[in-house]
Amino acid sequence: MPKVDPALALDKEIAQKYLRHLLEVDAVDSPDERKAFCDAQGFHPKLLYANPHIAEISKLFSDDSNIERLLDMTLRDYLAYHYYYVHQGYRYGAPELQQRWLGHDIIKTPMDCWVYQEIIFNTKPDVLIELGVMFGGASHFFASVFDMMGHGEVLGIDVSLSKVKDEAHPRISYIEGSSTAEDTLEEVRRRVAGKKVMVIADSDHEKNHVLAETRMYSEFVPVGGYFVVEDSLNDVMGYHPVPNEGPKAAAVQFLSESGKFVSDTRFGERYILSLNPHGYLLRVK
Repeated sequence: MPKVDPALALDKEIAQKYLRHLLEVDAVDSPDERKAFCDAQGFHPKLLYANPHIAEISKLFSDDSNIERLLDMTLRDYLAYHYYYVHQGYRYGAPELQQRWLGHDIIKTPMDCWVYQEIIFNTKPDVLIELGVMFGGASHFFASVFDMMGHGEVLGIDVSLSKVKDEAHPRISYIEGSSTAEDTLEEVRRRVAGKKVMVIADSDHEKNHVLAETRMYSEFVPVGGYFVVEDSLNDVMGYHPVPNEGPKAAAVQFLSESGKFVSDTRFGERYILSLNPHGYLLRVK
């Protein structure tokens, strides 16, 4: 008689054994495999069909499309999936799934990119200041939007440009240096003088750094324009730099002390899938 482990719930034991069975015989879940398993193990088939884990096992081995297989996942589950498989695929061993724009790795979500092009078209900035450029993929995305509009340029700032692909674009220029250094700020001030500006902050995500950027660069954004604090989802989901406070905490503090911006959740977050909750800051004063 098989040894019974009183600490292991029977439904869990059956699910584990059935999953192991499918892997060992290289089979997929089916009525025939369920019957073969139950006959071999001495379980009544009803114990398998009524198992609370059987639906997930069935999905795992199904030939359904991705959306059919994952239709019941929560938004939190989806955000985590997107973060590791797509948004940061290059980092976690899935570079072929990494989101790209015209061949450039881009560390955004498709929904945020869509919102960005809507904001850019509506507000028509002369210059988009990009704080943190990583591979430069987002720079090329913004430049493409400006190309289609026939107006606008991208000014990217990063402490190191070593990862940027060496592919020139007439609408893109870069400054290598800390975004919060006074000499960098003065150079930006010189370049954007008299121009309508939009700012997207996507560099160091630690709260104090982001807060410094919002205080320094918000002066360039006109009424009706946007300062976007990216990756505030880090605070919500517990990603790096949590347990330190991150971009969302910085945005909340900046809003409380500025009085000139509001968080545009109605427009900026209406597609739900966003890396920037409370991060679309619209200047109203």
